Amino acid sequence: MIDDILKYIKEKGGITKAFLDYDGTLVNLTSDPKLAVADKETIDLVRSISSRIPTYIITGRALDSILPLIGPGFMVIALHGAQFLDREGKVRTIEGFDEYVRRSRDIASRYKYLEKMFPGLKVLDKGGGVQFHYYNVHSTRVRELEEVVKSISEECFELYAGKYIFELRIKGVNKGTAIRREMNNDFILFAGDDETDEEAFRVLRDQVTVKIGDGITDAKFRLKTPDELKNLLSLILEKHLSKGD
Repeated sequence: MIDDILKYIKEKGGITKAFLDYDGTLVNLTSDPKLAVADKETIDLVRSISSRIPTYIITGRALDSILPLIGPGFMVIALHGAQFLDREGKVRTIEGFDEYVRRSRDIASRYKYLEKMFPGLKVLDKGGGVQFHYYNVHSTRVRELEEVVKSISEECFELYAGKYIFELRIKGVNKGTAIRREMNNDFILFAGDDETDEEAFRVLRDQVTVKIGDGITDAKFRLKTPDELKNLLSLILEKHLSKGD
């Protein structure tokens, strides 16, 4: 599959921007989001690519959650597209973002009791969204948790389900819209692993879209693991983005 991706990139004349999801894409999923620290080799590889073409880390995490894991100097699209960090370190947000931050804090506090009902659950205020992280919840309780979470209705937030998470996110904010906002006449690479990435795959039909892992997908290509993506990125850097080209 890597050869097929490289052939497609060559046929199209090379990529001009890259958008890389983080959890499950650049790093493996973990039992605790704070433990998902990218290794130095991965960070250095993404830095090298970003020195050749504009490269974005695009994530459902908030900026204050992702930056300690990747370090400074990256362009970041966070909270699915509610926060943007540019190359100069300037942050911009969607309209009304401060109110979403206030409301997410209140919502997370209101549903914190679910952690006692479902041992292993983490109810996380993301500073603009609320995540129900159930990696450590016993599998026999997940369906019950899903029914409880699906009954939650909060104005201006929408519920989606991902890998080991349910999340209330800002309505109308998604990675597909965020990426389109940053594209001009670019030919891009976008890699992701989860349902929120599928929203982007569906609107980036002619681009290099790569699904990491199993499951039905609208991506053009598929790789099995973050390590396979790392191999792809190394080859793209070598064959298509070397400074001698």
